Amino acid sequence: MTNRSLPVRCANWRLQIGGVSLLLIGLSAVLTGCRPALSPNVAAQPLTQHLYIWQRIWRPAHTEAIAQSRADFQALRLLSLQYHLSSTGPVWTTARPDWQLLATDQRPVTLVLRLDGQLRQLPTAAVLWQQLTPQIAAAQQAGVKLQAIEIDYDAARSALAPYRDWLLQLRPLLPTQLSLQITALPDWLQSADYPALCQAADQLTLQLHSVLSPSQGLFDSSKAKQWTQNAAAHTPCPLFLALPAYHSALISTADGGRVESETPLPIAGQRQALLSRPQAVADFLSWLRRQSLPQVQGLVWFRLPLPDDQRSWPLVTLQALVRGEALVEKLQTELTQDQGRFDIQLQNSGNLDATLPDTLWFHGVQCLGGDAQYGYQWQQHGADWLLKREANHVDAPLIAPQQQLTLAWLRCQQLQSISPPTD
Repeated sequence: MTNRSLPVRCANWRLQIGGVSLLLIGLSAVLTGCRPALSPNVAAQPLTQHLYIWQRIWRPAHTEAIAQSRADFQALRLLSLQYHLSSTGPVWTTARPDWQLLATDQRPVTLVLRLDGQLRQLPTAAVLWQQLTPQIAAAQQAGVKLQAIEIDYDAARSALAPYRDWLLQLRPLLPTQLSLQITALPDWLQSADYPALCQAADQLTLQLHSVLSPSQGLFDSSKAKQWTQNAAAHTPCPLFLALPAYHSALISTADGGRVESETPLPIAGQRQALLSRPQAVADFLSWLRRQSLPQVQGLVWFRLPLPDDQRSWPLVTLQALVRGEALVEKLQTELTQDQGRFDIQLQNSGNLDATLPDTLWFHGVQCLGGDAQYGYQWQQHGADWLLKREANHVDAPLIAPQQQLTLAWLRCQQLQSISPPTD
């Protein structure tokens, strides 16, 4: 493989820290791929949409999910290698993507190396390269359109300078055709060493989700707007923004708690749901589309929804956000009859998870009674029958888009759904 030397970087950038203006001098004229600022009256280009695939083991479900994502996402970023702490010390874990599936897909692919932020010392660049080489070779042999390597490392703010030095050691080892990308945390924006990271990387992705304490939720739209403006002004290389398309849970443990997301943790303890609201992300996207931030070139969504991934958003919800469509829940009551027994179901034909209604009204003829679940109970008012749910009932699932949920049954000669009476 052909190696490359350090490319030239962006020219002068000015950063304001603590009232002191710092002039950052680039190594040469312009970083390849960096764009001049657009004037406010120049329309920005549509944002590129990327999608993370974060499973170590690929299953048949990936085939359909990847195919369904083709219309809305131009590139894929997949977990390839992890270096993380275990009870015996740091260990390497290699993912097993379906290289042939990715080759057939033919979208550009970025391999992501996840380095545990709690590591006391990073592996040497040479050791990391030895671990990464088989993945690159397998992808290239299969015909995957490999375009970049991304380092996902949640370094402490104080460690940014040595992290940059480490990246400079890694860069010459990469093949010429692969760009070097990194993820970044909003906390890094407070460091004078932050802009210099782009002297060691071709692209930076700012993570806007799961960066606050669990009590503050997975995503805060107002804070994401502030971080985006700050990063766009102070990032001297192409900038992507990472957004959530998932939920997680906080597990209460003796040492304070662990966050469980895409991978179930073998830990006993009560799990508290940590929800990310699609409406909050929609608010952020609406704001972003009105801004003139030419440094922001695209979005990266975490993560590809799979049918058995209970904590990822439905794909139709993610697609609606990417397309700029309104988020709506559309519930219809459906009745299914079998020998005088009516099953009552709710169908969600919208693109957003729907909450269960408090009350449903029906008109029945010669009804003998029935049963219900999810906190509902039947109440009779003359010929009308109410299916009423207890307030704050714990067993109240959301109805996903395109999902149907059976709530109750009632034995009647005739039954029809009606609108509630008005005063």
